[in-house]
Amino acid sequence: MRVYVESFGCAQNLGEGAAITRSLHAAGHSIAVSPAAADAGVLVTCAVIGPTEARMVRRWSWLAEQLPRVVVTGCLVPLRADLLTGPALARTTIVPIRDQSRIPSLLGPPSAGPPAPLKDTVSSIPPPVIEEIPIAQGCTSACSYCFSRLARGRLESRSIPALVEAVQAALHRGAAEIRLSSLDTSAWGGDLEGSPTLPDLLDAVGGIPGSHKVRLGMLSPQTLEPIAGRTLQALERGRYFRFLHLPVQSGSDDVLGAMRRGYDVNTFRGLVRDARARLPDLTLATDIIVGFPTEGDRDFLASLDLVEEIEPEIVNVTRFSPRPMTPAARLPPLGPRIAKRRSRALAALRMRIARRHFERWIGRASNALTVERGPGPSTVARLPNYLAVVLPGALPLGSEIPVVIEGARSTYLVGRTEAAPSLRDVA
Repeated sequence: MRVYVESFGCAQNLGEGAAITRSLHAAGHSIAVSPAAADAGVLVTCAVIGPTEARMVRRWSWLAEQLPRVVVTGCLVPLRADLLTGPALARTTIVPIRDQSRIPSLLGPPSAGPPAPLKDTVSSIPPPVIEEIPIAQGCTSACSYCFSRLARGRLESRSIPALVEAVQAALHRGAAEIRLSSLDTSAWGGDLEGSPTLPDLLDAVGGIPGSHKVRLGMLSPQTLEPIAGRTLQALERGRYFRFLHLPVQSGSDDVLGAMRRGYDVNTFRGLVRDARARLPDLTLATDIIVGFPTEGDRDFLASLDLVEEIEPEIVNVTRFSPRPMTPAARLPPLGPRIAKRRSRALAALRMRIARRHFERWIGRASNALTVERGPGPSTVARLPNYLAVVLPGALPLGSEIPVVIEGARSTYLVGRTEAAPSLRDVA
């Protein structure tokens, strides 16, 4: 059968979509590069906020009109499958997240339909340069606004041997960048026998030979704090990108309490301070929700002040979206204009800070790992601290090369290799 796979949302969803694609191919199915060339489709959904959920329903409806059969999985399925209504439901199979390994067999034998043109299918899975490896399902937190934890359930960690095997398999397929992902990466292991912690996993993964690099996914302050020292020690090794994704969500303790985040602002500050001290060139990414129902003007100003203080290189700004079955959905909402205004103010601040950080790199030399194609004839590479640098030309992917930084934009650097012309004028 010719199957088209689409994944949306977080790193874990993308990793699961890639795993589904590999399992379909291993079962003898052909992977279609477009719905027009497919007999069936698989849609890995995201439902983190309301607008995304609506987009997923529209995408399902469209795919179900194009294809005789569609499999829907991901975060929309456990709690919002009731949104999938109408005649197309008869052509739809709904698969829970933790049953995704059954998808190849659910689609039946791999021989339905006439052959598709060669250009519309792939006879083998192209070697991935970047591979997402989910290390656990669910999490241990109880955030009052979070739909993802309801969709994915309680923590279920994969074992160290299983994850070492998964990394080795990814490297065998040609991956050069491994991303360890989860709803909360630092919660990993708490449900396993012997209660191993993330540093134990990092020690095991760090011992796998090769020239690859590893990036950690999102960590929550309350689960990182007890293991912060050993986790940062792992990031000091050359195997790991010096990158930390540590969401704070608000600079106000009152709002953090209403969000049920399980930590205060000073805990977050202390983790950032320690990380910056041990890793001076660290790239820090954080997340902030604006327009939470209890967020007053002073609370929002506290978030602005915190961002000014810690100067994260990356800030992911999200407007609060009430999700069904969460405690926060029962709170009186703020007006949409307030959330929009605050979102714009925070976005402008983060762009100024990022530009300031990036400009410090101009004139510096470093090694970088080429990981993907950029706009036009260019290549995106990652510095050891995971900052993106755009280089001229279609360079071989998965290679570590010396680069010189020539320019800075608000979200990436511009550089060159010794053998390449300048990209100073790239917009």
